[in-house]
Order: sequence, then structure tokens, then C-alpha cells
Amino acid sequence: MEYFVMCCDGVYPSAAIAKGPDLGNDAPWVFGKPLRKIPEGPLIYTLDPQRTGNICAMYDAISHPIMRDDLVEALTAAGATNLELFEAHILDPVTAIRHTNYKAFNVLGWVSAADMNRSQLAEGSTSTLIDVEFDRLSIDPDRAKASGLHLFRLAESVTTIIVDERVKNEVEGRKIPGMDFYEPADWSG
Repeated sequence: MEYFVMCCDGVYPSAAIAKGPDLGNDAPWVFGKPLRKIPEGPLIYTLDPQRTGNICAMYDAISHPIMRDDLVEALTAAGATNLELFEAHILDPVTAIRHTNYKAFNVLGWVSAADMNRSQLAEGSTSTLIDVEFDRLSIDPDRAKASGLHLFRLAESVTTIIVDERVKNEVEGRKIPGMDFYEPADWSG
């Protein structure tokens, strides 16, 4: 089984999120655990009026983890059952359109799957868990497969989402614009 880093670079030019809901410390989106306090009603995210463009299928900033419903459907169809989802809306302050086809997402589960002996760390990176910066990543496929997860946050770099080839193929087959899958050796972050 092969594994890939899943990102959404969007369709150029891509719109940026300027503001999300204030959930305080009760929304640890990258901790890999269920949220302690479940948000009520739709979470509202507002686009930056200075950085307009195409709205991405997924935003995975620590404070703005949201994805479009078609991506959620693809991930679910591929067997990614470890997503905690919440209604989310994206407001466009320029057009006044409210996009209601989004979910805020929390990926449940960290997996320590980086092969640290074969990976190359970015210069100055001293961490070995949670926030490692890689110049080149190597995934240990046995540890990744042992997790039983098709999609997970990498324990060594929790802002990194790893997917197996089943997820990659499902998303690519649905031609969701802007979604990118990097071979670990070709990815840095």
C-alpha cells in the first residue's frame, strides 16, 4: 500500500479565509481526539476580501479546517471513517454569497508513521514529534497500515494529512479541483 500527503492548493487564484469562528481552546483540531465541546449551529468562516478567487475544496490551516461536501463524500466512500464533521458556511463579503456546502473537520487519530531514519529534516528542525519540518518525508508503510486508517494526521507533523492510495484514487476519480497528492519524498513542510 502506498501513502501520500493530501493537500489542497486550490484552483488559481484561490480565495483565502480571513476569519473563522472563535472556538477558544475547546477546538483542538490537530490533536487527533474528539472535540470536548461540540460547536452548535454552522461554524462561519469569512473570505478575505483582499484575496479573492476560487474557493478551495479544502482549507487545512490549524484554525480553519474545512472541506467541501463532495470531498467529504469521496473520503467517506474510500473508507475514511475517522472524521468528526460539523456544519460550516463560508461567507463571501464581496458577493454576499453564503456557501453552505462545507463541513469543519477534525481528523481523529495520529499515526507515528514517519520513517525518521530515511526522512530528511529541514535545516534547523530539532523536533521529533508533533511539529517536525521535513525537506523530504519517508513513510513507514507497515506502521501506517497497522493503524487501519485510510486517512490520518502524521504524529511527527500533526498539520500533515496522510492518505492511502485508495483515498487518493477515489478523490482523483471524482476530479475534485485543486486537490493534490504528493509522494512523501517529493513533499516538504
